[in-house]
Amino acid sequence: MSPLGVWWYTIDRWMLFGLIILGFIGLFFSLAISPAEALSIKTDTYFFLTRHFIYFFISLFFLISISIIPSEMIRKLSLIIFILSFIGIFLTLIIGVSSGGASRWLSALGFTIQPSEFLKPSLIILVSWFLARSRIEKNHSLQLIPASLTFLTIILLLQQPDIGQSILIILTIMGLMFFNGLSWKIITALTSMGVIGCIFLYLNFSHVALRVNNWLSGWFFPDSLDSRPTQISAATDAFENGGLFGQGIGEGWMKYNLPDAYTDFIFAAVAEEGGLFLIIIIILIYGFLIIRGFSKIILVSDYSNQLSASGLLLIFGLQTLLHMAVNLSLAPAKGMTLPFISYGGSSILSLGICMGMFLSLTRKDDPRMQKINDNYNDSGIKF
Repeated sequence: MSPLGVWWYTIDRWMLFGLIILGFIGLFFSLAISPAEALSIKTDTYFFLTRHFIYFFISLFFLISISIIPSEMIRKLSLIIFILSFIGIFLTLIIGVSSGGASRWLSALGFTIQPSEFLKPSLIILVSWFLARSRIEKNHSLQLIPASLTFLTIILLLQQPDIGQSILIILTIMGLMFFNGLSWKIITALTSMGVIGCIFLYLNFSHVALRVNNWLSGWFFPDSLDSRPTQISAATDAFENGGLFGQGIGEGWMKYNLPDAYTDFIFAAVAEEGGLFLIIIIILIYGFLIIRGFSKIILVSDYSNQLSASGLLLIFGLQTLLHMAVNLSLAPAKGMTLPFISYGGSSILSLGICMGMFLSLTRKDDPRMQKINDNYNDSGIKF
């Protein structure tokens, strides 16, 4: 059987098609929503749609190509991506493109790239590998390596600053440590440190304080806000305008008043045009992918691969949850895209890599190959 045939037989086709469906939903609503942003910056009406189309099909190429790679090669690929991304984040502090007070992007050939997006899946794989080794070899000192990698990454991200990505990475790493059998005492201590960290961010980053204050004011002191709507209040209005069946595709008006409606607030923009009915369908697709993903993870025999796949699926799910929470005014605004639906080149491409790795790690064994690894043991975590 050809490698492509083996891939088609062993891949989780339900997950693959579910991710592709999300991508096409994103393209469809990019057609309906992004022209408003294009008009506001006086560029071609379908500027963002054209780029979204290109990014999605490159992402799809990454998704399929990486899912074909044998799972034992994923760690090597992750190491390469991590090193390049880490260097890229460092370069953003020196020659990065600034926008909104943050320097998170590098520019080349008319395109911008956000290295931190690509660092996320690669960091998850590396951290998972060291945590797995630590547990299998009963060598707790190995946990210092992923802790150091995470600490250095967060320090660089805070220099940009990129609070949203920092929070997402920290939550995912804590989830990995929980999956790896961390005691509740340590989890409680880490949670306490997280609360202290949030207070630190609030006191030392003015834009964080502003967003938190606007969010709290919207909930408890709505009369204190000025007449100009905040992002979260505008998103809430979009949900209210959408009702059960929406205003109609292309008929929403909040996309003209809601900043980043085609990226960070795409969920609210879709709710206004498609209504609660469509939003529930999208939520069910994400829910299906996450539940299906964890059901596949249980079947993975290699512990390191199992932990890595758990981390990749967790960061996918957490990013989805945080985006929806912000759009529903359940959390302060933090600039988080909705996986495979929001516009954003680096985000779409990195998610293709992330879920391609996940599909590779969770591919089932092919009984027709009849190759039994008699030497299998828990050391299936070699680099």
